[in-house]
Amino acid sequence: MSPLTRKKSKSAEMRGRAQRKAAKAAPLARTAGVTVRRGAGGVTAWASPRVRGARAWAAPRVEQTGNVVQEKLAPQVSGLLTKTAQRLDPAPKSRRRSRLVRGIMVLGAAASALAVLAAARKKVSSVILGGSGAAAWPGAGDQGSAANRGGPAYGDAQVDANGQVRASS
Repeated sequence: MSPLTRKKSKSAEMRGRAQRKAAKAAPLARTAGVTVRRGAGGVTAWASPRVRGARAWAAPRVEQTGNVVQEKLAPQVSGLLTKTAQRLDPAPKSRRRSRLVRGIMVLGAAASALAVLAAARKKVSSVILGGSGAAAWPGAGDQGSAANRGGPAYGDAQVDANGQVRASS
């Protein structure tokens, strides 16, 4: 006998066994279907009130949980997400001015301050000296000549901090 014929005989034998078992199982399957249908109706009748009771018990608890999540958990999660977003956001580039630019700015500010001081001193000295350059300090020179020019005597004058001259009466 060749190996091919032996395989055919085994496969034919297996096929025959399967057919016989299927023939025995078909009536059992029909009766099982009918039994399951009858049992399902009973289970439905038994489970329906219990499911309804479970839903009535769970509904307020689910609602309470929803309120807790909305009022307590959600703000915390929102805050956490906001902080995380701020950490993820790249920092804006800082504007770095070079030392040369900063030095020029400082020198410009110092020069303008010196110019203001020089202008204020020049104004005060011209008011005190009468614009002619002659010393008109109290007790130095002729006070009568200052009075003749139409101004007050400089001996009686007061100079404010802002460079304004006031005559004291």
